[in-house]
Amino acid sequence: MNLNNFRLKNGYYLLTIALPVFILDQITKVWAINRLKGGERIIVFESWWSFIYAENRGALWGLGANFPEFYRKLIFLGFSSLVTVVIIFLLFTYAETVILRLVFAFVIGGAAGNLYDRFYRGYVVDFIDWHAAGHYHWPTFNIADAAIVISIVLLSIETLFLSKDPKKEENR
Repeated sequence: MNLNNFRLKNGYYLLTIALPVFILDQITKVWAINRLKGGERIIVFESWWSFIYAENRGALWGLGANFPEFYRKLIFLGFSSLVTVVIIFLLFTYAETVILRLVFAFVIGGAAGNLYDRFYRGYVVDFIDWHAAGHYHWPTFNIADAAIVISIVLLSIETLFLSKDPKKEENR
């Protein structure tokens, strides 16, 4: 590990991307708790988008929600916290391109939003409900989850279209 690559200026992405994602995520979750927790459903578009209140005690799509409490806390608090710290470290040491800085910042903002919920509520608040006219129903999600999906899309773009192929570079 070479700390000579530490880029303090990458902290700018924590302030301009990760922090606003975290704040927006928490504001929208408080709105969902106050407005939707009683069972109200707000329909945005009849055939595909509504807001509902859901408590996710597991991980992705509720996986692990039935684990014993000790293991849920160990995995979802301990491991998730460790991964978030590692991603912050990667932002400062590994993120050489703007796309990678954005990827790490979106992941950090989303992970921090869901970690906050897990630490202070014991579950993650989800409220965005997408469905395709009764044919397909996407698992309910939140702004933090959306930020993580954005990071996956950006990483895919970086990997598929923007990163240089080392083999091609060697042949030049």
